[in-house]
Amino acid sequence: MSGPRLHGAVIGVGHMGGHHARKLAARDDVRLSLVDPDKGHPGPLPDDLDFAVIAAPTAQHAALALPLLQRGVACLVEKPLAASLDDAIHLAAFPRLSVGHVERFNPAVTAIGDARPRFVECTRLSPWRAPRAGARGTDVDVVADLMVHDLDLARAWLGPGPVLDLRAVGVGVLSGAADIVDVRLEIGPSPGFPGGVAVLRASRVSPAAVRTARLFEDGRYWSLDLQQRQAHRVDWGGAAGADDLASQPVPVPAVDALEAEHQAFLAAVRGQAPFPVPGADAVAALTLVARIQRALRPAPAA
Repeated sequence: MSGPRLHGAVIGVGHMGGHHARKLAARDDVRLSLVDPDKGHPGPLPDDLDFAVIAAPTAQHAALALPLLQRGVACLVEKPLAASLDDAIHLAAFPRLSVGHVERFNPAVTAIGDARPRFVECTRLSPWRAPRAGARGTDVDVVADLMVHDLDLARAWLGPGPVLDLRAVGVGVLSGAADIVDVRLEIGPSPGFPGGVAVLRASRVSPAAVRTARLFEDGRYWSLDLQQRQAHRVDWGGAAGADDLASQPVPVPAVDALEAEHQAFLAAVRGQAPFPVPGADAVAALTLVARIQRALRPAPAA
């Protein structure tokens, strides 16, 4: 046990909420309540909560999180933070908010430390998982559902500089929204970051799941498999033996990303550390989501 036992609630026990509930219930420093009338957990929401994990559909995030944050309850809200940028900005004003950008805690990502690339390439493919309208995966498009992970990582790697250029192309396949999207994003330099270019692809109609990232720094190249939790490094630019561009495996700790996210979040709940992914970071990612969505809309007829 890492501190006094905390009382928490998972609100929304569907696909992702079920993962949260299972892992939090296994901790001996947490007493857990579940709230999801559709899954046989009618509530009511306890009054003595120390924290809440909100994993309901995106459209409900703001309505569920706002009264809790106003009461001072720490909230971990699944990504995307809200269905609209205005709602996300409103929630982000509360300091006890953290957002479930779980790839930040992927051990393949943490294994490479504070990389400062000039070029990032991310591919995120997922099988179709929404057999009916309104099921999980159709409430938001592929940009807000999948690409938002890599937009957050691109910002973490390239820095918070200005967006100098953004181009996007997408196509709808099985839904009324874009299901496959390609984006080229150019970010300017900022203190401590050289800035650079990110090329991102997301699809939710793939035969199999793929999550990869490639990062190019001055004299170094990183290849990450976020699905298999593997990382490799190639050094060049005068390094010994660089002529053959041999790939070197990077040690990746045997860490579960969601458990690591919970550990960081609960440390923040106890006041031991800052909240791991603050609302401002989620707003930055959703701002890019909104720009991409606008770029994908057809131009109005003359």
